Order: sequence, then structure tokens, then C-alpha cells
Amino acid sequence: MTALHQHADTALSTDLLSRYSGPCPRYTSYPTADRFVPLQEGMRPWDALREIDSLSLYVHIPFCHSLCYFCACNKVITNQYGLASSYLDRVLEEARWYRDRVAAAPVVQLHLGGGTPTFLTDSDLHRLVEGLGEIFDLRRDDSVEYSVEADPRTFRLDTLDTLRELGFNRLSLGIQDFNPQVQRAINRICAPEAVEQITCAARERGFRSISYDLIHGLPHQTVDTLRETLDRVVAMGPDRIALYHYAHLPERFKAQRLINTDAMPAPADKIAMQVGAVEMLGDAGYEFLGMDHFALPGDELARAARAGELRRNFQGYTLMPADALIGLGASAISYSAGGYWQNHHRLKDYVEAIRERGFAGFRGWAMSEDDRLRQYLIMELMCRMRLDHRAVADRAGAPLAEAFAAELERLQPLMADGLVREEGGDLVITDRGRWFTRNVAAAFDAYLHEPAGERRYSRVL
Repeated sequence: MTALHQHADTALSTDLLSRYSGPCPRYTSYPTADRFVPLQEGMRPWDALREIDSLSLYVHIPFCHSLCYFCACNKVITNQYGLASSYLDRVLEEARWYRDRVAAAPVVQLHLGGGTPTFLTDSDLHRLVEGLGEIFDLRRDDSVEYSVEADPRTFRLDTLDTLRELGFNRLSLGIQDFNPQVQRAINRICAPEAVEQITCAARERGFRSISYDLIHGLPHQTVDTLRETLDRVVAMGPDRIALYHYAHLPERFKAQRLINTDAMPAPADKIAMQVGAVEMLGDAGYEFLGMDHFALPGDELARAARAGELRRNFQGYTLMPADALIGLGASAISYSAGGYWQNHHRLKDYVEAIRERGFAGFRGWAMSEDDRLRQYLIMELMCRMRLDHRAVADRAGAPLAEAFAAELERLQPLMADGLVREEGGDLVITDRGRWFTRNVAAAFDAYLHEPAGERRYSRVL
């Protein structure tokens, strides 16, 4: 794949970024989680778990040793390990609640997220995964995707052996930036040497994909400092890179109030960072998959993108589609054909709910037929960058242009800017438009365009 910036029809221009980089949902689900309502009598989306043929599992481990000022995740800062160990008791108790409510379907995807999942000791990682294996059909071979997020500042190299023994084959390292001044400003001091050591050790142990998480738009970042970080990252050669835009929302996230707003880069500088990063990663051979994700051509995710086989869930892009997702732990979200349900956010509320009834769901969404249709449209756009007009007509019972006339009208400015085009009756996101996939998908979001439908979302770029 040719580097995106080398052709005029794929160029990421500052003009486009200025016009389309505003707040917009990320569409890891539809409807988006901010639309969820309190669970009501008769609202039982988990009943559809009895009909599934494959399953994804997500476990939220919220614990961290120290506070990163930029972080908007659901987390608990502690050095009292007993809190984490007793939390696992509750997670496994919650998993047992699902034992008689889910079909005996194989788990094709397991993801440990956080917080810091590798906060757990090796013995507790064994206890967690082996305990899940007593309840669900876990398979420890590379036909499945087992991934874990790790903090390179505190990661123990011996833990790689434990993770491989338990079947994990994907590792995600949270880096954010290598510049010392930026690291001090966000309270996350991470040595490049530690990241490189972990990366090499993981490859030696057979992890088939290693990804790095980076952020642009952090305090004290400049085009030059970000370029220096990317130079070091490219030299380490991770299989995947996620380059996120930092959303500074101190009114919502208390930790972000510890960041000096005077040190934040200007909007024009953030746009210049994004353009420069795209050029660098393209020159280094990384393929742009969509939104903020890049992968080397040989990576499974890049191959899936070229084949039109990408999928998307709450962990982002994936190549292991499953009929349902069960989320375990505080704030975790689950999904089935019946809809969504989410656990309590606060650790205390989650623990109390599990102790009382074995289930911690407190809000969710029951899917209507219109929801399912729009979910299909949005996920097709996010993953395949195309809407097949014949498939849409089969599902909608009317041609695309007729069933979604208002939505296509909303897309006219994006079409005029070369971000979307019609091709043989299909709606196609162009290579340039991949940067603005969220904007395209938003045209089909019925709730976003209702009166008072605006919510607070992260910026596109």
C-alpha cells in the first residue's frame, strides 16, 4: 500500500482537519454507550446468550500503581494488592452468574483491559484465566485471539512466560510519548529502553502481534517532539500503532485538572502533529486501517482490512468476530443480539452488587429493529468503508437512496470534499475519507440527530 500522503486524493490536509475534526462518537457500539438507560423489568438482553455460536470475553482490571493525569479510564489507584486479589473473587463470581445463561460456545477472543491488567501477580493471572476456563470454553491455541494491555513502567518480563502459558498471543503497551518533558507533565515516566526490552522479549516468546498506544495533543508536545517519539517507535517496529488524539476534558475527568492548560498545544499545532505523524508512519510502511489505527502490511489486522473482514467492538478493531461479548468487572459492557448491558462503574457498587445478586448490570439498551439496521450500516462503514446498496436494500426493504434519503443529504458536504463517493450504487469512503469515518457513520446515527441529541464526545482528530 502506498503511503497515504503521496497522492493528492488521499492527502490529509489541514483544511479538512480544521473542518471535520470536531467531537463525534467513536462507534465502538451502536447505539453508543451514552444512550444507555437504567435496566427495567423485562429488559433482559442477556437472554440472547443462549443462542450464540461464539463468544468474546472482556475483563476490566481497574487497578494502577500511580495516576496518569491524561487518563479518562475507569481506574483505582492503589498499592494495596489485597484489593485486587479480592476483586478477582468478585469477577469470577460474576462469571459464574453467566454459567447457566450462555450457550456452550467457544471463546474466540479474550481481552484483559484496565487500568493495568498486569497489576495482577502471575499467580492471580493464573487464577483468573483458569477460573474463567472452568466456566467458559477457553482454548489455548493461536486460532483464538487473547490480548492483554500492559504498562511498560511496571511490567515484569517473567510475566510474558505466564501470559504465553495461559494462551495470550497479543500484547498492547501503553506508551503515549517518549519526550521527558511531556512525560513529566502527564505523570507517566516511561523509558524507551524498557519498551524495547519488553518488545524483544515478547517476540522471542511467540507473541504474534505487539501494539503500541500513543497520544498526540499532550501538554508540551510539538511537531518536533512527536517526530522524535515516532522515530524511536518506528525503530522498534511494533506490528500495530494506535495514535489517539488527546481529549482534554478536565470538567469531566478530575485527574486532567492536574495538567497545566497553558502547556497544551494550540489547535493548529495539533493538526500539524497529525499530518506529520501520518507522513512518518506512511514512509515507515505502516498501512492506515481507519480512524487512528496503523499496522504493518503483514499483520493480521492489516490483511483483514484489505480483505474487508475487519470487525469492531468495545476494544476497537478486531479480526475475531463473535456473536456476543461478555464484559466482567467494574464498568464493563456486554453485548448480545438482544442489546447491551453495563456494570456499575464504582468499585464499591460493583462489589456490593455481585455479593448481593451475582450480577452488576445497572443500565443498558434493548435493540429495536431500526437499531439493528443502523448498527449494521455503521459497522459496515467503520470496518469495510463501504455500504453495499443491495445488502442495504435487503435489510431495509427499500433502496438505500429511498430508505436513507435524509442521511445521504447529510453526507453531501463530505461528498463534495471527496471523503465519500457513490460507486455503482454503493456508498464508499475514499482513502482520504478514512480519517473521517466517524463523521460518515454519524450521518446514520438516529439518536445523534434527535432534538437535544448532542452529547460530549472526543474530537475526531
